[in-house]
Amino acid sequence: MKKMRVGARDILLLLIPALLLAGILSVFQPCSPREDGSWMSCHWAGRATAGAAGAMLALSLVRLFVSKDAKKGLDLALIVLSVLAALLPGRLISLCMMRDMRCHTLTAPCAAVLSGLTALAALVDLLLSGGKGRRHEA
Repeated sequence: MKKMRVGARDILLLLIPALLLAGILSVFQPCSPREDGSWMSCHWAGRATAGAAGAMLALSLVRLFVSKDAKKGLDLALIVLSVLAALLPGRLISLCMMRDMRCHTLTAPCAAVLSGLTALAALVDLLLSGGKGRRHEA
C-alpha cells in the first residue's frame, strides 16, 4: 500500500479555504437582517461565497488522495473557483448601497484576499509539481 504524503502546499491549500469558509460564516459575515427580518443582497453574496469556499475545501480534501496528475487538474479547478469566490461579493452579487457597511469593509476584502491566496497557492503547486504529465494518443 502506498503511503500518503501530505506536504506544506497540501496543508496550505486546505487551510486557506477553511479560513474563508469559517470566516464568511462567522467573523466577516455580511450585514445582519433588516428590522423587518428580510435580508439584503449582501447576505446572498455571503452565502454564495461560502458555497464556493466549501467547494474549494472539498477539492482540497480530494487532492490528498489522488495521483500527482489528478492534483494538477484539481489545482486548475481551485484557481477557477478562487476567482469566482473573489468576484461574488460586490461584483457578481451586489452589496449594500452604503460603502461603510461591513459587507464592503470586511466581507468583500477578506473574500478577495483569501481567495487570491488560494489561487496563488494552487498556481504555485501547479508550477512546482513539475513533469509534463502523461500524453495519451488516440
